[in-house]
Amino acid sequence: MTAQEVKFSNFYESTLNGILASGATSMTLTAAPTSDGTSGIAAPYYLVIDPDNASNREVVLVTGASGTTVSAMTRDVEGRHTTDPTHVDGTVVRMAVIKEMFEDLHDRVDAGMTASSTATLTNKTFDVEGTGNSISNIDVADLKSGVLDTDISSVSGSDDTLASAKAIKTYTDTQIAANKGASLGLVIALS
Repeated sequence: MTAQEVKFSNFYESTLNGILASGATSMTLTAAPTSDGTSGIAAPYYLVIDPDNASNREVVLVTGASGTTVSAMTRDVEGRHTTDPTHVDGTVVRMAVIKEMFEDLHDRVDAGMTASSTATLTNKTFDVEGTGNSISNIDVADLKSGVLDTDISSVSGSDDTLASAKAIKTYTDTQIAANKGASLGLVIALS
């Protein structure tokens, strides 16, 4: 199956308006599948043609439709017939719960985020201290403005910024240069 979002319509049942010949990939219905009794649902969706006839039952995947006209469909998605059956005018067409709907749903879930997938998330909170969680590959450009302190000669008294490596080196070099003439003494006390 495919990771696709199929549509559903509760209690939909209609009939063929004309013959559906073997191999045909379009058909006309007497009533369009609707979500609320009046608004047609968009493809893709599954229909069962001749659902109460075990030998001629056929599940089709509708991929193009407008109103009562199905313009594109995949015939016999279950593979139960060697050739597509022919259905006569007036044959019942029903939207029923079928395994392909669940397979598509599972495929969509499986295609979601995985441990190795890449996705853009908006307005999400991460518990990086949670079991098994970590954040990696954070670059300086990814830090919020004002978090990286590039001049530590006048820092705030709070732990609200991070000093850059260049700011630390500049500060250290300045302190060393300011104390160049100073000497260090060593006092040893003997008793």
